[in-house]
Amino acid sequence: MAEINAISEEIQKELEQLAEKGLALLSLSETTPPQEIVAAITELTRDYRANQRLMDDDVIYALGALLGWQYVKGLNWHWGSVVWDFDEANGAIGVLNHDNSLFNNPIGWMDNIMVSEGGVPFMLSYNMIAAGQTPVFEPNSASGLY
Repeated sequence: MAEINAISEEIQKELEQLAEKGLALLSLSETTPPQEIVAAITELTRDYRANQRLMDDDVIYALGALLGWQYVKGLNWHWGSVVWDFDEANGAIGVLNHDNSLFNNPIGWMDNIMVSEGGVPFMLSYNMIAAGQTPVFEPNSASGLY
């Protein structure tokens, strides 16, 4: 079971500031279409991994927050705070779809991608969601989609 709450104004502002840093890292602006921003995040992440470069935590946070904002702007998702199974240690801030059935923690996802050996599926995931090709879960379940 998932407990879903709105994020505070303070956290919202922090996420906005992180996203602004992400845009600066990519030399993009707020007017850049979401799909282009996701593509740029994907490309930069692939470049880091191909060259075996470590991504600083501040870069991970900035790009992760920026990725989350693209779900908000381009896919009509929203930020939320989720706790699963009434366990505060089992909670995260991330983006959710319209009925809160799907959840993504973009900062955590960015971090996981940087330490994994798999692909960099940011663009694929974004396009699949945009095309309506996602699994169906119960409303308010905040089921992870990465």
